[in-house]
Amino acid sequence: MAIVPMKRLELYGLVRNKASFLSELQRLGLVELIEPAAEDRRSETEEMIRNELFLIEEKLGEINRILEVFERFAPQKPNFVEQFSGMKTVLTWEEQQNYLAKKEETTRLADRVFNAEKEHNLLEQEKVKVEREISALRPWTNLDLPVASWSGSKRVAILLGSFDQNLQALVGELEQEKIPYYCQVIGEYDNRIYMVFFFLRESRAEELLRAKGFAAAWPELAAGTVGERLAVLGEKKQELETNLAKMEKTIQVLADQRPLFQTLYDYWHNQKIQVEAGRQLLTGKAVFALEGWVAAEKVTRVEEVIASLKLPHYLRFSDPQADEEIPILLENKKVITPFEKLVEGFSYPRSDEVDPSAAIAPFFFLGYGMALGDAGYGLVLSVICLVLMAKVPMGSSGRKMAWLFFISGLGTIFFGLLSSSIFGYSFYPGLFNVVEQPQLLLVISLGFGLVQLYVGTMISGWISIKNGDAAEAIWGKGVWLLFLTGLLLIAGGSQIGLGAYATQIKYGTLAVAILLVIGNGRGQKGIWAKIKAIPGGLMTIYGSIGFFSDVLSYSRLMALGLSGAVMGSIINLFVEMTWGAPIGWVFSICIFLFGHALNFGLNLLGAYVHCSRLQYLEFFNTFFTGGGRPFTPLKLENINIFLKKEREV
Repeated sequence: MAIVPMKRLELYGLVRNKASFLSELQRLGLVELIEPAAEDRRSETEEMIRNELFLIEEKLGEINRILEVFERFAPQKPNFVEQFSGMKTVLTWEEQQNYLAKKEETTRLADRVFNAEKEHNLLEQEKVKVEREISALRPWTNLDLPVASWSGSKRVAILLGSFDQNLQALVGELEQEKIPYYCQVIGEYDNRIYMVFFFLRESRAEELLRAKGFAAAWPELAAGTVGERLAVLGEKKQELETNLAKMEKTIQVLADQRPLFQTLYDYWHNQKIQVEAGRQLLTGKAVFALEGWVAAEKVTRVEEVIASLKLPHYLRFSDPQADEEIPILLENKKVITPFEKLVEGFSYPRSDEVDPSAAIAPFFFLGYGMALGDAGYGLVLSVICLVLMAKVPMGSSGRKMAWLFFISGLGTIFFGLLSSSIFGYSFYPGLFNVVEQPQLLLVISLGFGLVQLYVGTMISGWISIKNGDAAEAIWGKGVWLLFLTGLLLIAGGSQIGLGAYATQIKYGTLAVAILLVIGNGRGQKGIWAKIKAIPGGLMTIYGSIGFFSDVLSYSRLMALGLSGAVMGSIINLFVEMTWGAPIGWVFSICIFLFGHALNFGLNLLGAYVHCSRLQYLEFFNTFFTGGGRPFTPLKLENINIFLKKEREV
C-alpha cells in the first residue's frame, strides 16, 4: 500500500528564461504545477499567451488538414485491436528527432499536398460536370437529328419531349382528330418514354399532345448530334479519370511523409501544453515564479535537471501544509501495479488513507478465477494478453490493464485446475466438481467474502492507528469483529464441533454487544451525553445485518462460475452428439470453437464487472472512501506517434 510522499516545489527565474524552464520540466514529466489565484494573473501575460496559442492552433489546423488529405487518399487500415485502441505510428527516439529536424521542409511539402488536393478537386468537379451532362443526354442517345434540324421546316414542325404513360393513349387523340403525324421513340429512361414528333405546323398536334401530358423537352446541345457529343464527353471523362488517377498517385506518394507530419503535430501539441502551462506561473516584469508538486523521491532528479540548464534561478522544496490538498501518486511492486487500474477506475485514495491496490490483489486474483472458473479459458486469456503486449504498442495504462487480465487468467487457471475444469472437460478428479457440488462452491464464495470483509475491517483499524486514533481501532473495529465472530459461532458453531460451548458463546457475544454500546459513548462528557449515545450503539449492532448482506453478495461468484461451467458442459454434450454422424467431426469442431468462444467472451466480461463491483461496493465499504486527486504532472503527450523506448531526459 504505497501513496508516494510529495514535496512542494517553488521555482523562481528570469522571465526571458521562462520557456526554457517550462520545456525542461515538460520533458522531465515529474512536476505538477499549481495554478495561481485568478487575481494574481497579469492581463498582459494572458494576452501574450492567447496570441501564442492562436499561432500554434493555426499550425495544428494546417497539419491536421494535411493528415486528413492523406487519410482520404491513402487511408491506414487498422487491425482488429487497433479498431478499439486507436492507431499510432511507432517510432524510435532517433526517428522522432530526425523528423523534428525537418521542420523547415514541411512548408514546401505542405504546399505540394495542398496544390495536389486543389488540382484533384478541380478535376473531380470537372468530371462531375461531364457526368451530369452525359446523364442528361443519355435518354436522347438514339436521336440522330443534328441541332440545326430541330426547328423543322416552314411546313413541318418537330417536337421533342417525354411521356410517362401508355404511348397509344398519347397518339390516340391525334388519330381521332385525323391529324397527320410521325412519331419515333428515342428510348426509355427513369420510367419515361422519350420521343420525337413530326407534324404540320398549322395543325393542333402540339396543343393536343401537351393537353395529354406530353412534356416538351430537348437536350442541351450546341451543335451536331447527341451521339457525337456523347463521344466527345466520353473521351473527356476518360482523360479526366486518367489525370485523377495520376493526381491520386501523387498524393499517395506524398502520404509516405505521414510520420513526419504526425511527429510535427505532436510537437506543436506539446508546445501548446507548454504555452498553456504559462498560465500557472506568476509573472512580473523581469521575474517569474511557479509552484508545484513533485514526488519526494524525485526531488534530487529535478534539482539536477534544473541545475543543468545553467540559468539564474532559485529552487526550494518544502513539506506540504496540513490543510493542503496533496495530489496522489501510487507506487507499488510490479506484481501489484496492475491492480492500480481497479483503484483508478473507482477513485484515488485521499492523503490520509492507504492505497488499497495491494489489498485488492489477492482477492481479485482468486475472485476472478472463481467467476471464470475454467483453466482452458484462463490459459487463452493469459496467452492473448501476452501476445497483445508483445505485438501492440501500449502506454503505461494499457500495459497495466493487459497485465491485470494476464494475472486474472492465471487465477482462473489455478481455480480451474483445482476444480478439474479444462474447456468444460474433467480429465482428473479435482478437489470438487462445480456442476455436481454447487453448494460447496456457494460455501467457498461466502467464506471468501467473509475473509475479505474481515480484512477490510482490519485495514480500517490499522488506518485509525496510523492516524493516531487507537481507541477507534479497538472499540470501533476490534470489538466489532469480535461481535461478528460471535454471531457466526452462534449460527454455525455446532457445525464445526463447538456445540458444547453454545451457552458460553451466546453470553460472550452478548457481553461484546454491551461493549459495543458502551464504546459508542467514548469521548462523550457527562452521564447524560453517554446515555444519549446508547441508541447509536444499538444501531451499530443493527449494522451487522448490512455486513452479512454484503457477504451474501459474494454468492455472485458461485453463480458466475456455475453458469460458465454448465454452459461449457452443454457445449461439450453437443460436440459428442454430432461427432459420430457423417462428417460430424467438422460440425463438432465448429460447435466446440464457436460455443466456447462465445462462453469465454460472455464470462470474461461478467467476471470482470462483478469482481470489480465486489471490490468497489463491498470491500471498499469497510475502509476506503476515496476522493483523492490524481497527480497530473506537466509532461509530453503523444497523440499520433508512439515511442518504442522513451529516453529519460
